[in-house]
Amino acid sequence: MSIAATILNPIRMAGMRFSLWQHGVFAVVAAAVVVPLGFLVLGSFSTADLPTELDPAKLGLENYSAVWFNPATYTVFTNTAIYVAGSVAFGITIAVMLAWLVERTDMPGKIWIYVGVPLTLAMPGMLQAMAWVLLLSPRIGFLNQILVHGLGIGPINVYSLGGMIFVEGIRLVPTAFLMMVPLFRSMDPSLEEAAAVSGARPVSTARKVTMRLLAPGLVAIMIYQAMTALEVFEVPGVLGLPARIYVFSTKIYSIINSQSFLPAYGEANALSMFYLAIAVVATALYARLISRSERFTVISGKGYRPHLIPLGAWRTPALVLVFAYATLSVLLPFLVLLYASLVPYIRIPTMAALRTLNFDHYGDLFRNPLIGIVLWNTAVMVIVASTATTVLSFLVSMVVVRSKFWGRKLLDQLAFLPHAIPGIVMGIAFVWVFLKTDQKMGTALYGSIWSICIAFTISFLAYGTRAMNAAILQIHKDLEDAAHVSGAPVWRTWWRIFYPLMLPTFVGVWIWVMLHVVRVAGMPLVLYQGPENQVLAVLIWNEWDAGHIEVVGAIGTLMIASLMALTLALRLFGFGRGAQSG
Repeated sequence: MSIAATILNPIRMAGMRFSLWQHGVFAVVAAAVVVPLGFLVLGSFSTADLPTELDPAKLGLENYSAVWFNPATYTVFTNTAIYVAGSVAFGITIAVMLAWLVERTDMPGKIWIYVGVPLTLAMPGMLQAMAWVLLLSPRIGFLNQILVHGLGIGPINVYSLGGMIFVEGIRLVPTAFLMMVPLFRSMDPSLEEAAAVSGARPVSTARKVTMRLLAPGLVAIMIYQAMTALEVFEVPGVLGLPARIYVFSTKIYSIINSQSFLPAYGEANALSMFYLAIAVVATALYARLISRSERFTVISGKGYRPHLIPLGAWRTPALVLVFAYATLSVLLPFLVLLYASLVPYIRIPTMAALRTLNFDHYGDLFRNPLIGIVLWNTAVMVIVASTATTVLSFLVSMVVVRSKFWGRKLLDQLAFLPHAIPGIVMGIAFVWVFLKTDQKMGTALYGSIWSICIAFTISFLAYGTRAMNAAILQIHKDLEDAAHVSGAPVWRTWWRIFYPLMLPTFVGVWIWVMLHVVRVAGMPLVLYQGPENQVLAVLIWNEWDAGHIEVVGAIGTLMIASLMALTLALRLFGFGRGAQSG
């Protein structure tokens, strides 16, 4: 045997093993993404009462007729457009101001803004909305009581499109802030300085220079945030459903959770088609914008240097803005939920009420046998969904980045497709899949905790693969070739080379998924059946729906405190690592 054959044979054998493995990954991802979407589309034409009765003879356009010839649908469309546009405009405006303050000015205490704004991600949108109900409900709202009885104005009605826009806008700020900071940091200030030297006023410079340079990136962020607002269920569910103000996500939920008749699955699917089309178009626009980002490069090169604008007399208003955002987004909602968890019953805070504070609701909570089941289910969901997403994302990215597999580009697109599918729509798609699977194979997936884990894994695959692709590209392929030439099997190459080098990425993806599966309620609400399959987000929703506000306060306080501690530890760890590497 020649020397060349000795060297190449291990690589060829590894290539054969890889080919089988690559086909397996492709088949799994294609089935997990295409099959639910196929059922979603097919179900929109089905006139059967239940997904298990899906029959080609019962296909028609009745569901589309019932949905799209219903005037209420156009009201839902209008509400959704106003809600999404208002939330994005409000959230992006605050995020731009905060990012500009920390990156382009001499504002003091920037490190606390860098840490504090992302820290608000630990406040789940559902709990944030519930806290604002306690503050601005027309009947029991604490702030409304002060406005009406103390100042003789109001009340402010949080059960409105304005209330939904306000809470969702606040919820969008931290992600938009994290996306805006790199844009300001990389922008060459020489163009702004030239405008100032020419006599342009700061407002004119910001409008004609700064915003135009930021426009491509800003539009991309706005599209991404619009997709986020479009799919969210928690805020419009808490604030819109009681007032019968429907957006697409809550309308679909109300259709499949009808208490008087069988759920109209077909109509929900037909409505989801338009919902899905909007999300796909928005995702395509977002991908197109970021793919052409090099056309809008604004860093000048060797002459680039950061320049800080002195705030002068505006320093105090800037600090007030930051403090107001922190108060409205985290501090006030957390204190309200904490107060609700400590009082015997909900009433306006007074000295008499404060003297009745106790921990009875926490004791009742931990004595409830259901809480143990819920915490166990939540732990299982977190561990399984986070681990499965991390592992599957790595496998997909290895095929996409490291192989010459014929379907690697299609696989990458399939992995990204769930990002364009709102969670509640994905939940409906999996309802059809699990019901048909249970019917044909005798399994018990529908309504179980495992159904939620599977759905979350597929939904978060898009994020996982984006992170893994970037990490794998940084590892030179010579390391793999050397391992193959040495006769190392594929699994040993992954364990000895990729695992140590990619450990930070694995941990980052795992933690990101963990934080999101705990916060999201829309998909679990669609998929779970029975109290024994509840997770924490579902329990909070059900307790709130039942009027057990004090219990929600206790659960919410513990949940927010835990998530905040974890998020703060991660942020401080990140700053520490950054300082060491610098």
